[in-house]
This record gives sequence, structure tokens and C-alpha cells, in this order.
Amino acid sequence: MTTIDFSIDGFWKKKIPQQPIKAESSRKGWYQHLQGLATFQEAPLTPSDKFGEYVDADSSILILVSAPGAVGKSTLARQIASETGATYIDLAEAEPVGGDTLSGGLAKSRMYSDWQTGNAVVLIDGLDEARLKVTQEAFEAFLSDVAEASMGRQVPTVLFGRSGAIEDAWLHLSDKIPVCVLEIGYYDPESALDFALLHFDIATPHDAHKDIGKKAINMLLERLREDTSSDGDRFSGYAPVLQAVAKRVAGEANRGALVAQIEKGDQPVTLQTIIGSILEREQGKLSQLTFEDPNLVSRLYTPQEQLQRLAAHIHRVSPPELPKMSANDGKTYASALKTWVPEHPFLDGGTGSASTVFEAVIAAAALKFRATSETALNRAITSVSANPFLSEFYLDSLRDSELPPEHVGVIYASIRSRLSLGDTAILLIEGAEEGDELELLASEVEITVARSDTNDIRTLNFKSEQAGEIRLGARIEDVEIVAPRATVEIGGAQETVLIAPISVQCDKLRLSTSRLVVENPTSSPEEGVVYLEANEADTKEVAAPPILNGKSELSVAWSGSNVFPWTSFTTTAKNSQDPRTNEALRRFRKFVISFRSHSKGSLKRYAAKIEHERMTKGAGRSVLDHMLRCGVVSTDGSMYTLHPSALAEKAGLSYGMCMSRNFPDKAVQFVQDALTAT
Repeated sequence: MTTIDFSIDGFWKKKIPQQPIKAESSRKGWYQHLQGLATFQEAPLTPSDKFGEYVDADSSILILVSAPGAVGKSTLARQIASETGATYIDLAEAEPVGGDTLSGGLAKSRMYSDWQTGNAVVLIDGLDEARLKVTQEAFEAFLSDVAEASMGRQVPTVLFGRSGAIEDAWLHLSDKIPVCVLEIGYYDPESALDFALLHFDIATPHDAHKDIGKKAINMLLERLREDTSSDGDRFSGYAPVLQAVAKRVAGEANRGALVAQIEKGDQPVTLQTIIGSILEREQGKLSQLTFEDPNLVSRLYTPQEQLQRLAAHIHRVSPPELPKMSANDGKTYASALKTWVPEHPFLDGGTGSASTVFEAVIAAAALKFRATSETALNRAITSVSANPFLSEFYLDSLRDSELPPEHVGVIYASIRSRLSLGDTAILLIEGAEEGDELELLASEVEITVARSDTNDIRTLNFKSEQAGEIRLGARIEDVEIVAPRATVEIGGAQETVLIAPISVQCDKLRLSTSRLVVENPTSSPEEGVVYLEANEADTKEVAAPPILNGKSELSVAWSGSNVFPWTSFTTTAKNSQDPRTNEALRRFRKFVISFRSHSKGSLKRYAAKIEHERMTKGAGRSVLDHMLRCGVVSTDGSMYTLHPSALAEKAGLSYGMCMSRNFPDKAVQFVQDALTAT
């Protein structure tokens, strides 16, 4: 692969000739004359190796630019447009996409003749938002329109989106036209410091003592990198984090004391402590007020109270009641709050947040604040783009690792939004099974994250319960739920996308969507299976048969599932007349589907999970021992690995067949042999 400088000066200005001045388009979301940002700092941009053979960016007429959440894809797109004169199209603002979005938009904007001569270039942003506003057919029609309009041109059409949307677009477009995929990375230490210092300079234009502030920023970033180096989340390379660091130092009255405190190591430097310092500084405004009761200064406007008031402000609900105080003190405090809350550094001056980090801080508090919990959850569930920092702040204040079931979906979505191309994340929810009298309504939640650039697998474990409702949103990927007493809701948008492998076994299933789309990830060599099983299901909103894209399969099983639109997807587990054989088949399936492919491709599972009593009870131990003897699985002591070729040879099964409970006679014989071997 040829090394290319993908900076604006090194690539984009050469690839996109300076565009002629055009009349401003009347099309919603189309921008011709964008102004660049004074604070712009380029993040690394490199070709992705996750999509087969590399397509040369220099000769490609279609370029996809991917980024994890909050890394800066929209900022880059707008800056390229500003410096080249290209037209920037924001699909989050534009009308819903379809088969003539680009071609029709060019004609209605009187740009078509320039397009034909190569004097018009478009940068299309917001693929994520566009995908969830329309049906799968409409989105694919839009992509086909882009491909057709781009053919034969010498200059590229460029599309920007988060990792999942880029994978979807590539899957559809690569069959029609060579596609180059680039990925925006995180700021390295040097460029991260430059970015933070630039924001600090803008925030303190007349400060005569900037040197000590810049030293503080450098030290904070060094400590922050140390704090996050082990988990791979790379927070110190995120633009919103760097903005928060700059704001923290810019608002510090005594920066020399801050430097001394950091040098002494009096407190750890984490994203949470940086945010906490800003909240503490805001609480210091109380010293400006005169109260009849001087003790109020330590009791009012605490960090928790600030966040609750900010949550109420954003969600437009009544703020927390004032604590007991005299009428005069109440009047003084209420008057100050009218100014302090709208002008809080976490807000943008209106009802929005000043950055993605501050939005996450408020959202985490809003989920736990009774007055805003429901509206905050609904907003998070229906959001097109999950906030990558929400999980960090939410989990940091979690008590005893108790994760409410209704919040599991938004926390998992937040963690997934930080994934780069090739990274994986897996959600597992396991509840107590029928007949298990210990902790009948308890469940365990496990989220596993693997990075493509490291061998480390990070696992987060939580306690939850089955009594609540597990809400998973409208885009779900790599989920396994075995919770026989739980209610699971899937959806929250017109169309819901299920990306295999997914297995849901619950008491009640609710599909809050009019259309289901089942897909298989581009990296999967085998057919992907989505399996939905429940005692009862509410599917009245689903108006048409589910759509299967790629090598994917859907199997459903619930009372009454053999009717339209589920007729061709209903499955019935093959049972033996022998109860012990049936139990062994259930255990066999439980073992097989517990394995997931991480970034290195192997189907692996931690030994402690495979050998857990919930897995090995009953016939489980016999089945696992037989799987080891026959080479279906192997273990190095810490991890188990599933071998698909041996599974097919010894039991006549594929991973997908096991997922959908399609057990051939050879599989039945396999578990019967396991039982007789003990």
C-alpha cells in the first residue's frame, strides 16, 4: 500500500480542484460557502485494511471516511469544504434520502452542468442519520444514485459516517464501483496538545500568564493518557476531551496552585476529575452572594445539584425544589440560578450542550434523576448517534455494579460508538433459569470489548435484574440474552436493524418498529443468524415481513408466530423423546452460541464463563467434556476456543444452525454420546 499524506494540503486540495463560486443552494442541508474553524486541528487519516483489497485513494471516484463517535468526521468534512469550495451536504438536516437525492439535488441546485464537467464536488455527511430516517430500500436507492452519478468522473464523491454506517455503505457500493475507505484516528500526544492549547488561547485572549496555563494543560494531558492507557479508550485523543481540559484550565484563577497540585499527585487526573473541577469552580460562585444563613454556601449548587438543574433545563421539566431557607435567601438564590444555569459552561447558551463530553455528563445524571430519567432514556434510545462518553460518566458513579435493565441498551450503544473499524463489542445478559431457586429475578450483564490493534480483551461485568424491561434501541449488534423472566423491547424507530449474531430468549418480547432488517457484518465469512424466542410477543407494529440482507437468517419462536409476517421465519426446536437428551441439546447450544468472534477472528470465551456452574450444571459438564475430547473446543486454561470445522465434522452443525436450534440427527447422537461417556 502506497503511503499517502491524507492532510487537507497534502491530499484533499490536490484531489478536489478549487471550486468556482456558486449561488447558495436552497436545498435543505446543502451548503456552498462554509467558513472554516479557527480551532481546526487535523487528526490522522489513514486507509482502512478491513475491507479486502485496498482501493487506491488517488484514483478512486468514491471515498468513504469513517470515524468512531465524537472523533471529528463532520468537522473534517466542513473544513475540507471550506478550503476547497466543495459543497457540503448534511444528511442530518436534509430531507430523507432516496433514489434521486444527489442527482435531483444537483439539478434543483443548478449544479448539474458543473457536476458533469468536474467543477462540482460534494462531501456528504451524516450517513448514520440518513440511514435511520428511511427504509433499507430507500437508503440503498440513495447509495445507488450516488454511485451512478459518480461514475466516469475524475474527482471523487466523499461520504462521511460512523463505523457501522460506513460498513453498511461499503457493503452496498463495493459491488457497483471501486470504493476507498479511510478512517479518522485519534489525536497523537503532540497534536492533542496543540489542539488543547489553541482552545486555551481563544478562551484567554488577554491573559498575561498563559505559560503556566499551558504547562497545566500539558501535565493534565500526560496524566490523562496514563489513566486511560490500559483500557484502550484513548480519551486523551478525543477533541471534546481536549476542549474540556482547555476549559478546565482557562477557568482556573490560580493556575500555579493547579500545577503544584498535579505535580504532588494530590488527586488522580481522570476525565471525571477534570469535569468535577469545573463543577466545583461553578459552586464557588456562591461566595458572590450574601445569605442570612451562611451555612447555605456549602449546601447549595453542589455538583449533583448543578447536573440535576442542567438536566431539567435541557429536558424542559421542573428543576429540583429549593432546600429549606428563609424567604430572602430563597429569593437571592433563585435570582442567581436564573443566570447561572443558562450560562453554565456545560451548555451552549440555549438548551443544548457545549460539547459531547458535557452532554454525556448531563445525560448520565439525567438518567439517574427521577424527574428526567424517562425522557432522558427515551432520548438516548431513539438517538441516531449514541454518545461515546455517556457510559464513562454513567458507570463511574454506578453503585455496587448494579445496572438497571432499562439502561443496559444505552450503555452498550455508548460503548459501541467508540469502536473503530475492526473493533468488536459483545453484550451478554444471563438470567437465572427455570428451576434455579437462587436469585430468581437476578441477571448478570457482561460487555466485552476487543480492539483490532491490541490482543487485550476488556470485560465489564454488572449485576442487574429480570423484573424490569431491557430496552435495546433501533440498531442492535452482537447481543445474547438468556433471561426467561425478562421483558425485552427492540426498536424505537420506523425501521430497526438487527446485525447478527443475535440471540434473545425472554418471557415477553416487544417489537416497537414497523420494519425489521436483519444483516450480517461485512467481516463475517459465514451466514449470520438472528434468533428471537419468547413466551409471548407484541409485534403488532411490524407491518411487513422482515428484510434479510447479505448472508443472514432470521428465526423466531413464540406463541402465534406461525402467522403473517412471521410465517417463513418461525422455527420449532427439534426435541427428542428423552428429556435428558433435550437438556443436553440445550446445554450444547448454550456452549456453542456463547462463543463470539473478537478482532482477531477466533471464536473465544473466557474459561471462567464456560466452566461456570450455570453452564455446566445438569448435563452441561458431560457435554463440555465431550466437546473437549472431540476437539470441538480447546482450552489454554484461561480461554476456550470453538473450532467450527470440528463442530461440523463431529456434530453436523454450523454456528448458525445451533443458534436457530436446527439440530440434525448427528447433533442428537453427539450429545447422547456425551451422556453415555460419563
